[in-house]
Amino acid sequence: MEIAIQDLHYICEMIYKVHDIPVFYLNQFGEIEHEFSGRNLRDIPYYNQIKKQISVYTYEESPHDFPIFFSNSKLNFFFINLKNTNSFWGTIILGPTLVSEVTDEDVNKIFDSFKGKLHKRKLIEYYQSIPIIDSEHFLTISLLVYYLVYQKKLDQSMVIHNNKALALDIIETENPELELSKGRRNFIFHSNLSYEQILLDYVKNGRIDKLQDIFDYSIIGEAELGLLSKRNRLRSEKNLMITGIALVCRAAIEGGLNDETAFTLSDFYIQRIEELGTLKTILKLTEEAIKDFTNRVNQIKTEKYSPTITTCHHYIYDHLYEEITLDQLAEVCHLSPNYLSSLFKKEVGIPISEYMQRQRVEEAKKLLLLTNYSISDIGTWLNFHDQSYFIKTFKKYTSLTPRQFRNAHFSDHQSSET
Repeated sequence: MEIAIQDLHYICEMIYKVHDIPVFYLNQFGEIEHEFSGRNLRDIPYYNQIKKQISVYTYEESPHDFPIFFSNSKLNFFFINLKNTNSFWGTIILGPTLVSEVTDEDVNKIFDSFKGKLHKRKLIEYYQSIPIIDSEHFLTISLLVYYLVYQKKLDQSMVIHNNKALALDIIETENPELELSKGRRNFIFHSNLSYEQILLDYVKNGRIDKLQDIFDYSIIGEAELGLLSKRNRLRSEKNLMITGIALVCRAAIEGGLNDETAFTLSDFYIQRIEELGTLKTILKLTEEAIKDFTNRVNQIKTEKYSPTITTCHHYIYDHLYEEITLDQLAEVCHLSPNYLSSLFKKEVGIPISEYMQRQRVEEAKKLLLLTNYSISDIGTWLNFHDQSYFIKTFKKYTSLTPRQFRNAHFSDHQSSET
């Protein structure tokens, strides 16, 4: 390689100034040493989350000799590994970019995959701040950056052939039927729980139908669990995934999975992770493990209740932040309201209205523990009619007011740290 490492700052800066695309240089330990991006992007929280996540797509044991493209939540990136004959010493990453403006449907799908746990206005602002670069232009930029680094010309068709997702994107951009809506709407946010909490909640409730959206719109990796081993990228990822499987195992047990079965599965997947040699295979196996645990919980819960009541539970779970009426549930279940009400009480043991109250209180507990949102806002989002009604209902099921619950947890947390 002709380029000197001390020239990387200048090269990254020039690429950013010419193309107005965020540019990063990550060293061999996955740490960002140089970053060039606009202030409008840096001020949005979701951009910082992407920064923490992108390194999971970079260096493996055998760096590729061409740009590698990847996408996350409609956002496009490419990276080029930097190496000489004897060693690997970092990665240049460009992105995020968009092929075109995202539609309302795209934003809603991302929002819904997190069960409403995103700030929609901030999410829209984020996507509006992303540069729009069509796939062919982005490919050309990657060839130029590669040439700057290696002084080597690449065949465009070879790069497309080795990046299947890129090939599909280029085909799609040539289709005139794929015109995207430019309309934007403002939305109110409901909450902002962490990805980890949402994922574990899905495992605990056996929501196998929700997992793929989470996998599609998130990266399981360092961003979720922290960096445990800075000096060994592969070891770090193994440690993180082992920790993740342990958390998923506990969530599955809480969801009703037999302890012995859960711990046996956990040991099995952890042993398999230890045998793997690349980041992609580790991530793939972790996804398989999460699906396995969730499937088993789902089977237990499905066997416990009839399909009708399971449908009812899922609808309530998915619409906790909305007004839910008995008529809506009856329509979803294709039953009369009176019959559904009677069937629910018979199988679950409590009326539908009480079940919904309990679920909303459980959700409120998470928000009180995991966020700094005001108690009045939490009550409003969860459709309690007024503050006093929220406090009364919360105390009914927890024996504490929301403020007492939050303060008690805060005190416990402080004592555990001392």
